Amino acid sequence: YSYPILFTISINSHIIPWNTMIIFLSSFEGTIDSKNRISIPSPFRATIQQSKEKIYLFRSLKYSCLEVHLASKINALIKSFDEKDFFSKKNDHFKTAILSDLEEISIDKDGRFTLRDPHKIFSKIKKDLIFIGKGNHFEIWQKHLGDLHKINSRKKFKWQ
Repeated sequence: YSYPILFTISINSHIIPWNTMIIFLSSFEGTIDSKNRISIPSPFRATIQQSKEKIYLFRSLKYSCLEVHLASKINALIKSFDEKDFFSKKNDHFKTAILSDLEEISIDKDGRFTLRDPHKIFSKIKKDLIFIGKGNHFEIWQKHLGDLHKINSRKKFKWQ
């Protein structure tokens, strides 16, 4: 599920009220229809609506999945790019890898968006899919690959 954090925290001497923190939690299964439309799970839609922000989709740089981020996260990324060495090739590659594939998602009245073919091919999504909450964003996986990712993540995670 997605929940607002119910307390106030302080980060770098900045007070962040509880109602400004939005998180995506849990996993939900779904399907892609014959018109390439995906319905975002209702708890994630509620979080997006509560945030009152635009949302963006891009191909993950780590896995064969898609990531959905709120505009505030994308703005923070852009700001971090701007604070780095402007002439750095590494910084330029990072900006190109993320920003050139970024796509604003428009959600229809039924909570769906249309997945373009390049994203569908990259993520190997055929019919069944899984949404995985990751706190400040969520991922969309081809179901079998997402299930394997969750299993492998649990195996690799060890309490210190």
